[in-house]
Amino acid sequence: MPDTPQFSTAEYAQQPTMERCLLCSTPLATEYYRVRGQAACASCADAARNHQSSPSGNTAFTRALLFGVGAAVVGLIGYSAFTIATSLYVGYVALGVGYIVAKAMKAGSGGLGGRPYQITAVILTYLAIALAEIPIVLWHFRARIPSGHLLTVGIRLLPVGVTSPIREMRSPVHGLINLVILFVGLQIAWRGTAASSATVEGPFRLTPAAS
Repeated sequence: MPDTPQFSTAEYAQQPTMERCLLCSTPLATEYYRVRGQAACASCADAARNHQSSPSGNTAFTRALLFGVGAAVVGLIGYSAFTIATSLYVGYVALGVGYIVAKAMKAGSGGLGGRPYQITAVILTYLAIALAEIPIVLWHFRARIPSGHLLTVGIRLLPVGVTSPIREMRSPVHGLINLVILFVGLQIAWRGTAASSATVEGPFRLTPAAS
């Protein structure tokens, strides 16, 4: 006997697998929206329509921050490792750092952006590029550093690392070129985390799970 459609057990393809907003973790009561394909609450959907970060909580921003810090660490390691391996200071690496930080933050936030994300991305990009000077200095002077004091020396070099782009200006031509490249890298991070138009669908009724 051929199977007949069981309308009483029909499944809704758009039903979220979890009854929480995937952007701010707010419990979903009777309805939900979809922001860039993710289940969202009314507040997050409204924020997405107005190109703002969600007012319902800091979950999306916190996740973006964690992703951004991870990307900044990867950029720092990559920048310093390249310089140590090649003995070349290539400022263009700053462009890549800005790009991966912005991409990581957008991935962590679920596509959300805005001024807080932009400011954070610029700070993380700058720190990743500037602090890359520390492992480079430690490598060059490793023979002079007493065993077990590497971390201590690295901490003491923090002010040197943070101000390294400024100190490079002592060489007018080289310093100016690197400063311009750094500025472009920061611009990439800024633009990459800007608020963008989001596809908002809904509202959809949240059907209670069958017992």
